[in-house]
Amino acid sequence: MAVDNWFQSWGPPPGLVGNHNFFVPNPSRNYSSPRYTEEPLNFPRAPTRTPADILPFILQLGLVQSPGQSPHSVPQGYRLEDYGQRSYGSNEILPETTGPFRTTYAWNQLDFKYPSEVEKEAAIRSGDFIQKNNLPLGIEVWKDRLFVTMPKWKNGVPATLAVLPRVPRETSPQLVPYPSWEWHSTESCDGLTSIFRVQADDCGRLWVLDSGQIEVTIKPKQVCPPAIYVFDLKTDQLLFKYELPEEFIKQDSLYSNIVIDNKDGDCSNTHAYLTDVWRFGIVVYSLRKQKSWRIFDHLFYPDPLAAAYKVHDLEFEWTDGVFGLALSPWNKEQNDRIMYFHPMSSFREFYVKTSVVRNETGWDKIKDAFRPMGQSRGKSGQVSASAMDRNGVMIYNLVTRDAVGCWDSRKPYKRSNLGVIAQSTETLVFPNDLKIDKEENQSVWVISNRLPFYLYRGLDENKINFRIMSAFIKDAVKGTICDPDLAHPDSFEHFSGDEDCY
Repeated sequence: MAVDNWFQSWGPPPGLVGNHNFFVPNPSRNYSSPRYTEEPLNFPRAPTRTPADILPFILQLGLVQSPGQSPHSVPQGYRLEDYGQRSYGSNEILPETTGPFRTTYAWNQLDFKYPSEVEKEAAIRSGDFIQKNNLPLGIEVWKDRLFVTMPKWKNGVPATLAVLPRVPRETSPQLVPYPSWEWHSTESCDGLTSIFRVQADDCGRLWVLDSGQIEVTIKPKQVCPPAIYVFDLKTDQLLFKYELPEEFIKQDSLYSNIVIDNKDGDCSNTHAYLTDVWRFGIVVYSLRKQKSWRIFDHLFYPDPLAAAYKVHDLEFEWTDGVFGLALSPWNKEQNDRIMYFHPMSSFREFYVKTSVVRNETGWDKIKDAFRPMGQSRGKSGQVSASAMDRNGVMIYNLVTRDAVGCWDSRKPYKRSNLGVIAQSTETLVFPNDLKIDKEENQSVWVISNRLPFYLYRGLDENKINFRIMSAFIKDAVKGTICDPDLAHPDSFEHFSGDEDCY
């Protein structure tokens, strides 16, 4: 899209975007320790702005592009062409497949691309970088870049958001902090704190959900308010930041997932849906209104029958509420779309029309707006992330089955219509996040990270613990019950057991 010269000269109103005058980190100082305190924190907040102040800025958000800027730039001087082309004949690339999935990246432990080895060694000595404590949790793909999130669940996580080329040159590369190291080296809440998930929208913007919460595995500390950061993917510049109102930050809240809804491709009419997995709510944020509201329903709560997990020989209990969100393709006739959702600790899928949740004052006045889908997925049917492609095929991660499942939304939601497109007790141990890219021939991307073992036992650094893999959706569902072109496939794998859990 063309650049608007007025936008470049005008800029956002003061206070809408934080003042990012970052300091140069001292490699001998541990910046994490002073910030993480048991004392109550007063979060710095931007001054309140009226809609008249920010409306010109909002209307330009889908039209930003810096002249002469490559749409595929990588921060810190990295160029994607420097990585070369994928070559599976090379010893540098892991020629690993899992059903239709091909492994793109794999790590025993994560590493980061520091400006220099001196700074990296200083970070290790100070405890700012503890390699075994870093876990990749979320992913996103936009054009020829792949984004990875590392929430600060333990000490020693130097960067919480990083970027890699979509086409790799090596199997286990060092992660490049996004958009730069400076965003991860600040003691204030202006920088990035602890990111769970991100999503790129159709307008070339990266929406980043910062939980503001650290040390979740020890004693959760809300050191900064949960916030949404939106970056222009053409320039890697911050477009704006939105902090959640104080009344939406419940005791023990954990905002962990974000899904972006551009109404019929309108970049200014965008809503973000954020899930509070521990306090069972969804916050709806309107870009046009620069407002948010919190919605709730009893279907957001965990199912006690699904709170007991078993991953291989590890048994544990999680009471996680609403988590996974997936949006159907836009229905122009109805001027609406469906938002499918499920608690993490549940065997069921639910749905609501997005026109309901986008209604700030009327969402709770529509009877039975939030409804269950058909049958349950059956025992061991807990799902983490899910997403739906342009053809209405939903792909989802089955975390206790080492598997990736699918459902064609043209068919009733029952166990006989739920397929499995990939399963492996080696490469798909706890498939955590999942994204569907925006290419013409869409691919599904999955990250598996052995999360329960990271939390309760620790990981074996001599084995591959983290994998990012992808598959073309058409190839993955071809011939299965999820294939939109087949009403009655010859064979498909369905969920074992006849028990239905309600």
